[in-house]
This record gives sequence, C-alpha cells and structure tokens, in this order.
Amino acid sequence: MADERRFLLFSGHNDRAVVALCRFFEQARLPFVIVAAGAADAIHRTRWAERVVFNRLDQLVTVPWLRQLAGSLGGELVYCPTTEFINHFVLSHRAELAGSSLYIGLPEPAIYEQLTGKHSSQALMTSLCADLYLPGTQPEGHWQAPCVLKPHENVSQGRVLYPLLCRTDDDLQQALHGLDRAAYFAQDFVTGQSHYLCGYLARDGEFASFWQVNLMQQGGGKSIVLARPCANPGLDELNLFQGLRARGYHGAFMLEVIASRGRLYYIEVNPRFWGPLQLALDVCPDILRLFARDQGFDTPTITAQRPENACYAWAYGAHQPGGVVHPAGQAISLQERERLLSVHDVYARDDTWALQACH
Repeated sequence: MADERRFLLFSGHNDRAVVALCRFFEQARLPFVIVAAGAADAIHRTRWAERVVFNRLDQLVTVPWLRQLAGSLGGELVYCPTTEFINHFVLSHRAELAGSSLYIGLPEPAIYEQLTGKHSSQALMTSLCADLYLPGTQPEGHWQAPCVLKPHENVSQGRVLYPLLCRTDDDLQQALHGLDRAAYFAQDFVTGQSHYLCGYLARDGEFASFWQVNLMQQGGGKSIVLARPCANPGLDELNLFQGLRARGYHGAFMLEVIASRGRLYYIEVNPRFWGPLQLALDVCPDILRLFARDQGFDTPTITAQRPENACYAWAYGAHQPGGVVHPAGQAISLQERERLLSVHDVYARDDTWALQACH
C-alpha cells in the first residue's frame, strides 16, 4: 500500500461528480482516497467514508499543505479535476509542487485557462466550430436586461466567480450592487434548449463523448437537475476534438450550447468533471476509462450500466426554489418529471441512500 498509486478526490465541492467518480473507481477496482471538507461532509454518509484520509478544517489550500498531504500517505496521489478553485491552484503552483508525491495530469495552464475563461474561450471555440454562434456582447456602460453578466476570469482574488443571470431590470440592478464591473462583461440572454457535450480527450487523441439534453436546472444557471442523453444537435465533434488536441488540450471536457432559432449558441466550457457525471458512467463509461488510462492505470472495459431509458436526476436540487424547466422538460408532464426525479435520483442507490432527498 505504501508504494501504491491512488487517485485523490477532494469532496465537499461538486459532490455529485465525486460520487460518480467513486462509483467508477470502485467498479473498475482502482485505488482511491478522499480528502473531505470537514466532519460534516456528506461523503461521510456514503459507502466510501472509510476512504477519507483527511478532514479539512477550512478552505485554505497551500503548497506546503499539499506536499505534506501527498508525502504523508505514501506512494503517489493522482489528482482528480473536480473543482475549479483547486484546479486553478495546482496549475498556478505546478512548478512548486514538482517533485512531490502529487501527480497532476492536467494540460498546460495556458490552454486550460483559455478554455475555462468565459471570455477567452469564445474566440477559441468559434475558431474550432464554424457551427457555433456567440450571444451578442453588450457595450460597456450600456448593459440592459435580459442579459448574462460573465466574469472575465473564473478565479479572482482567491475566489471563484460565477455568471449572473439577469432576466429583468430588477435582477440587473440587484446584480450590479457592489459588483466590480471591470471583472465582468455582459451578453444578451439567449433563450432556447440547453445541451451539454460531455467527453474526455486523451493525450493520444482518442476521445469518448455523448450529448445530453437538459430538462431542468437550478435557478441562476446553476446545477442541472434532470437530463437525458440525446443526439448531436449539429456540432462537428471530430473537428472540435482534433482542434483542441492541436492546441495542446487533453482532459475532461463539458461544452454547453443553447439551440435557438436554428442556431447553436456557445455558452461555456468546463475543462474538468461536471456535476451530472453519473450519466457518463451510465451511458458512456469510456469517458472515465480514458481518464484513468491517461493517468497510467490499466482499466478494464466498463459496460454501460443503464443505456436504456437512461436519465440523470438530482431530486433535492430540483425541489429548491427558483428552478427552471427547459423546453424539452416542458414537453414532459409534471407527474412524469417527478417520477424521473424519484427513480433516477443520483443518490437513490445503495452506496448513498442516506443522502437521498436530503442532499
């Protein structure tokens, strides 16, 4: 055990992706350990509580702490990219972490930051995908609702910044209160059907991917709470992944587009594992197999567990105030949506029963 390479998961952020990764590692019989966000972390109420090797007392991440953590556990720890904040930190301090027992398989910082940045990614993505359109950008000093205020950089002054959806003038005025306007830009609010392209691009150019249509979402553009796999809405995936590799990218990849009036509008890219990752394990586990292979692990072929009538659901998130039902979800009756949320809840499995309907 002392010399064993193990995956390292940080829980307490992006919890549903962490759960999906735990299920994959367990199914593929890959070794892993977890750093929890304190004693109250929900991971302690799952089957993987015994995998917790450290409970953090705060959100602070430092180079000495990471080096000490990795060194104290023996062997080598392989970092799993589930949180934007820690991704940004380890990439920013990669040179200082070199020589430690922490393996960071992320791409070079320049391409990662270009992709994850709400502003910088626009030119890159539209250069790779001729079939993508950008929402109109509003001029500085003349922002008007409905619009979306997007941060130029995802991480600023030690905290993660998120887009602010402003459907009304009141929403916009509330968002602007105390806002550092220089850190944001405004784009027209595009209404339509949200889709995710979920995939993994390996170092050797092989990739695995699938599309999901988003049925329901938390308010404010936050987490997807109900989704299904779907057909490609019209994007040249091969050209996209080949273009990303040519620019030096490899790794997890989630692209959001909105289909509106016959066009696909680019919204954002997450170059890390995403919240509804369970759907990848259910219908396209090669995404996770390629990730493990890229980190140097031999992984058996994993058979999709629930390819028929597959669905991702997060029931607790769906029942919070302010949720949005997307057009594809509106085509389903309320009774059917509730059934899907109950039957397919990401926590409605024997390894996470204690979290069902309450997390």
